[in-house]
Amino acid sequence: MPSSSENIEENTRFSDNPQFEEWTGQIMTMLFKVNGHLSTLQQFIKTLQKSQEQGNTRSKMVANIDKKSVFHVEETSTLLKSINDLVHKINGIQEVALDKAQLISRDKLTRDVKYSVQEFQEAQKEFMQISKSMNEEAKAALAEDEQTRQESTSFAPKQQVVIEREAINNEEFAYQQNLIQQREEEISHIESGVLELNEIFRDLGSIVQQQGHLVDNIENNIYSVATDAQSGARELTKAMRSQRNSNRWCVRILLVVSVLLVMFILVVFS
Repeated sequence: MPSSSENIEENTRFSDNPQFEEWTGQIMTMLFKVNGHLSTLQQFIKTLQKSQEQGNTRSKMVANIDKKSVFHVEETSTLLKSINDLVHKINGIQEVALDKAQLISRDKLTRDVKYSVQEFQEAQKEFMQISKSMNEEAKAALAEDEQTRQESTSFAPKQQVVIEREAINNEEFAYQQNLIQQREEEISHIESGVLELNEIFRDLGSIVQQQGHLVDNIENNIYSVATDAQSGARELTKAMRSQRNSNRWCVRILLVVSVLLVMFILVVFS
């Protein structure tokens, strides 16, 4: 059992670690932002999927949601890179410089980050799939429009050509072409970041695995201390009960002796 001087030394040693607190605070703040971006992205993905089911993939509303989704993907990726750097910093702190609560907190925070990365990976994959699918549909629709325009120009009367061009005029045609090109560039950019995100996820998995043994030992020690404390409490309860029983017997014996003494006195002096 550690002496009181050892306890004082340990409390002084582990009482404060401002660098650890600063980094964990930054991680929690950025993780909160990540979850906000992720939640919005997931809602946008559902909206895009619904629009695709309804055959409404060429509207400006869908293009706007698609562009905003890309923004949330990029912001989340940037935040996760910064968080990963901070996770490495807090895990670079030696174990002896942290108390048990901080070690467990570090492990939980790393696991939370890993979970957010995994959730973002799934959302990112889902967004890329819907974007590629929408782009293929847009290309097919644009090719069909182009073919219709060419056929109208070659065979239809002049008045009919004007009517056909009103359905998708030159400006709209150019807009759709530009939209398809932008979406392809966005998909390519996101795919290039997927590899880096996968590396971050594997990295975090390795850290969590390394921490697992340490935290298990800490939790086992805590459980052992709790078990010893419960056992001690039970023994103390038994001792108190035994003491109370002993006190009762002492009182009974004293009463018997007192009665015998009184009877002896009465016999002697009667």
